[in-house]
Amino acid sequence: MHEIIAILEDDPGRIQAMEKRLKESFPDCSAIFFNNAPDTIAWLKGHLHECLLLSLDHDLGPSWERSGQLFDPGIGRDVVDYLITQLPQCPVILHTSNGDAEIGMEMALKGANWHYERVIPCPSLDAIDSWDWIDSDWADTLKRLIQCRGKNSQNSIDERLKNKCHQADPHTKPSSRMIIVLDDTPESEQLISDRLGEVFPGWSCGFFKNSLELMAWVSRNTPQFNRMSRAKSIVILEHSKKRIDLMRQHLEQIFPEEYVLFFDNAPELLSWLKVHLQKCLLISLDYNLGPSWTRQDKVFDPGNGREVVDYLATQPPRCPLIFHASNKEAEIGMEMELIETQWIFERVTASPDLKWIEKTWLPLVNILLKPIDHNQLTESDIPSSHARWELFNHFALTFNGYESWESVEECVAIGDRCAKDYQRKQILPQSFQELRTALLIARNRWRRCNMEPDDEGMSYIQAIAQRLRDKVRAHHQE
Repeated sequence: MHEIIAILEDDPGRIQAMEKRLKESFPDCSAIFFNNAPDTIAWLKGHLHECLLLSLDHDLGPSWERSGQLFDPGIGRDVVDYLITQLPQCPVILHTSNGDAEIGMEMALKGANWHYERVIPCPSLDAIDSWDWIDSDWADTLKRLIQCRGKNSQNSIDERLKNKCHQADPHTKPSSRMIIVLDDTPESEQLISDRLGEVFPGWSCGFFKNSLELMAWVSRNTPQFNRMSRAKSIVILEHSKKRIDLMRQHLEQIFPEEYVLFFDNAPELLSWLKVHLQKCLLISLDYNLGPSWTRQDKVFDPGNGREVVDYLATQPPRCPLIFHASNKEAEIGMEMELIETQWIFERVTASPDLKWIEKTWLPLVNILLKPIDHNQLTESDIPSSHARWELFNHFALTFNGYESWESVEECVAIGDRCAKDYQRKQILPQSFQELRTALLIARNRWRRCNMEPDDEGMSYIQAIAQRLRDKVRAHHQE
């Protein structure tokens, strides 16, 4: 198939410089230029599958006369609005100097899973060297994206066969990563399967030629659907595509059987939580969700993580929370909202380099979702008497007290009773369950106040840890 670089640009000087650079650096690639959005969209409707790469400007100048009539050239966003109705098929460069408009184009492409990158043109178009950015930033980005796509498409037939969605036959059982397609056109089945395989590699895809066939399949698998509807999910509020990709990659490796749901805005997450909060295994929230963007020709405000916390504070605890915000003041504000509640939460400080995801966020997720059974406890799991508070804090989270007692209220009442018994009589409980409950509730009390335990509080926590070590040692000697 002959692949083409398609460019939307109305400035003759830029077009000339781009044509020159393409001929010198990409002599084997064909290029086509458009100076208006309507013609670009009309061409894409028949040739999008041939595009090696798209490069889009935003501002295309005022209307002009064409064929005796006034012609509106539109804007680059018009092309983006068409692209997001299609499956992602090639990378997109946004080479506009209109920063506000570029953000809107980015957000739209991001929401539709298109890969995009921005190149900022030289601000002074009248300067002699105003086209330097084309020979440098633009050409370098173009080369990198084309080379990257070439590597990804090497042995493209084998790769598509490997990555294409696994097609469901009448005996296939539903899965958590499955796409259902109802279409009786043989040609579309192959095309859809290939495209979905590129966007959702490894997912299964069920093709059904008529509604009766689909209904029969659903009927046979009703028990499986019922189990899936009761399954719980790891829910994450995050708008950064890089963070989302890395989080998803790690979670799917460590928790392959769990559902992972990402939301990039607070309103949609709130709507989901109001129906499905009881299905949450864990909720991880960022605070800043980026600027407003355009959705369905209206300005859409993504909100922030505090709006979700405000709702959770009105609900009984269902699962642990992680705040992975880089805005520390906002994160503390989210914690303060939960002081009067029994929600269990912990904090991870996000940083631009993404190392925090693997270094601190993922280990915390692992602690919260993989509790240690009493019979599996070892002395090395329990912090020593002189350990830092952080180690006691995390060890306390290895016990799911709310689930163990089948009641938040019961768990809290037992923890409070243990604390009073120790304060009055220096008495500690005997069972693993009550000891670990006492530690969890003590931990929660100090954590909700965003404070480390005072001397009296730490003495109580250390005494619990020592009693647990003694019990583990005795258990292993039996």
